[in-house]
Amino acid sequence: MYSRKIERWDIDSEYFQSEDYKLNNRVALEVSKKGYQEISRKYTLIEPDNIEKVFRISDQVYSAFSGSGIDLGGGVGSVSSVIARSDKVDNITCVEITENCVTKCHPIIIPKILNEKHVKVRSVIGDFNNLNIESGSLDFAVAWDSIHHSNNVVRTLLEANRVLKDRGHLIVVDRAHNNSTDDSEIERMLNIQYSKEFLIENYLPEDKVLTRRDNGEHEYRYQQWDDFFELSGFIVKSSFIVKESSSNNLLNKNDAGINEEFVEFELGGFERKKVIYLLEKCEK
Repeated sequence: MYSRKIERWDIDSEYFQSEDYKLNNRVALEVSKKGYQEISRKYTLIEPDNIEKVFRISDQVYSAFSGSGIDLGGGVGSVSSVIARSDKVDNITCVEITENCVTKCHPIIIPKILNEKHVKVRSVIGDFNNLNIESGSLDFAVAWDSIHHSNNVVRTLLEANRVLKDRGHLIVVDRAHNNSTDDSEIERMLNIQYSKEFLIENYLPEDKVLTRRDNGEHEYRYQQWDDFFELSGFIVKSSFIVKESSSNNLLNKNDAGINEEFVEFELGGFERKKVIYLLEKCEK
């Protein structure tokens, strides 16, 4: 196994007491004991090759991965490693707040995907709101299923904006709901209580009461994402929605006028669909 250097940046200590941190840290520790396949299946919820397939749906998105970049909330390192496969990428810093993701899973996942090229990925335990990176120094940033966990999305996006060069790119892969979704439906989603099966599978007591809200989830509509991007100094260059080819996804179209693509593999995550935004930092 290749050895890895692990860096630590400043983190808001309050986050260590949150339910989502404790859950993610516990799961990362347990799956790391079972190896590469279990980490991908249980933590990332999508195979690395399929991560690349999602990015390659759009040539414009995939070509944005060039030079030096950063992965915001990079989890076990799968997304960073897939991006680092590209010869156009010089290096990528994978910043993840969950300690066991970095210390236990990065040494397994990153070398498995990249072999000797694993040095292209820098492993950091850190907070995506406090990046220890020089302003205006990076060509691209990416955030896969992480920004919706931020308690202040604009703050997180402003920090990403700060470290990017003028006209640098941020690729956001996340989830969004129709603009017509009313507040009561948003509340319903957040108040969903995890099942006994979920608790057991995630190494929690089966009688624990845990809602999606408790687990750090937030649910945003397409227009809210647009507002976040505008407030943080980004313009949307392109966007598309990728969905698993289920009958439900085929019938329910979005009301934001965003093109939809369908895939035959598992995307993982809530509602089995994702929206991908290619953002560009506005010139000052």
